[in-house]
Amino acid sequence: MSSSTTFSNSRFTAPQFMENANQALLSAVLEGFVDGILVLTEDGTCVHSNQKGRALCRDLSPSDRDDLPSGLKAMGKHLLESREFYPDTLLVLTQEFTSRSGQQIRARIQWLDLPTAAHAYLLVSLENKTRSAHTSAMLEAVQYNLTPRERAVWVLRRANRTYDEIAQELYITVNTVKRHLKSIYAKRKEVTEAIAN
Repeated sequence: MSSSTTFSNSRFTAPQFMENANQALLSAVLEGFVDGILVLTEDGTCVHSNQKGRALCRDLSPSDRDDLPSGLKAMGKHLLESREFYPDTLLVLTQEFTSRSGQQIRARIQWLDLPTAAHAYLLVSLENKTRSAHTSAMLEAVQYNLTPRERAVWVLRRANRTYDEIAQELYITVNTVKRHLKSIYAKRKEVTEAIAN
């Protein structure tokens, strides 16, 4: 385990992890995650990935090649280096990236020590923050009993869009955006107070 590991030829296409009866169970579990999951060796070779992980990696790569994105390579290298300097500390590195399609992706990388494995692995989880925010906004829209237009405004606001951006996207004025948000905040306050009581 050397900090000179470069992750230079890292690919994420060929799952080869656990070649026994447990592979089907592991695959089913990993495919069920909302996040993208990659399991890498110390040299950056992907030994297992779920479908979401492969799709997010393709979106994070500058081309459609099946290489591990450079940001994830750098994170892996930093984790390897940190293990040399802090061998007894369990570190989780986190970084956010913007994908080619404009999605905000949060990457987390940590050690995955399996008791029966001869080598340590790196576990990478990729969360599509844009999709998570959209899902949360849709659930809140139902919870707050928002109108269809309020729902559209709320989804964009939860995606950190400015008032101007919301107005442009929905073809309404900034004052209309403000009026909708005032109504949304009032409805949210009612729900929050009802839950508190």
